[in-house]
Amino acid sequence: MVVAGVDRERAVFEVVVEAFEDAGARWRLPLDYVARFQFARGGALLDARETGALQGLVVEAMRALELPATGAARANSDRALALEAARVREAIASRAALRELDLAAHVAGREGCEEAIALLASLAAERGVASLEQELARTYVSNPESGEIVKGHAIVLAEMGLCAYSGRVVVDESLFDGDGAKDLRRAHILLRLAFLRELMAVIGRDEVELYRGAAFEGAVHPSRVPSLVAATFSREVATSHFDGGPTTRTALLARQRVPVGRLFMTFLETAAMNGRYREAEAVLVGDPGNLTF
Repeated sequence: MVVAGVDRERAVFEVVVEAFEDAGARWRLPLDYVARFQFARGGALLDARETGALQGLVVEAMRALELPATGAARANSDRALALEAARVREAIASRAALRELDLAAHVAGREGCEEAIALLASLAAERGVASLEQELARTYVSNPESGEIVKGHAIVLAEMGLCAYSGRVVVDESLFDGDGAKDLRRAHILLRLAFLRELMAVIGRDEVELYRGAAFEGAVHPSRVPSLVAATFSREVATSHFDGGPTTRTALLARQRVPVGRLFMTFLETAAMNGRYREAEAVLVGDPGNLTF
């Protein structure tokens, strides 16, 4: 990786990925994440004055933001979701190929469904959220912590009563402008939840079996439940993450049947999950009562 620059206004630095699956990607990461990287010996160092200025930016950017998910907001979202689901239901019913979708076959091949990908793209364009869909999916697949687009969705999920937000404050004042406006984010969230709920319903699923695998260099410490939870339909993929590498000291492998109502994004309908990475992914809306999934 190469550091491309520092954005002091937003307290982030940008790196260009030069190798591996994400070659060519540009990640905008919080300034304090620099401690996670290794640098070549003999590199130039900032003077004490400049270092102090950047540390001040880090402290400001790390301020906590807590947003509850209220029952009243959830009730409003449920009503809006029911309306969107009815619209999506008609669109899915018109596609014979989706009624015949073989989930197990797609998982085994770790390959999405072209018909589902095309239909979601069409619906996103109709709702005016095509650009938002493409950017969110691309970012989530490459690095969810790059920039704040995923954080923006997490905040709106809390405002919709779907999952409380516990994280950092927004440092990019333009986060909710233009294609990232909150009303468009709400529309996008409703579309995705409705799409997967109806797609699973048409193939007779009210829950799906998912896996998570993780390896750590040290002990595992309890953490907050994220707004969006990454999982996979593939036990093989989860096991590969569980196996870790030579520095692994702790590893976890979990399986759970999850209600389809929590599905936000999967490899079936997401083009970005069928490129460099082919891991039969599923992304769930967080559940504070579920520390594993």
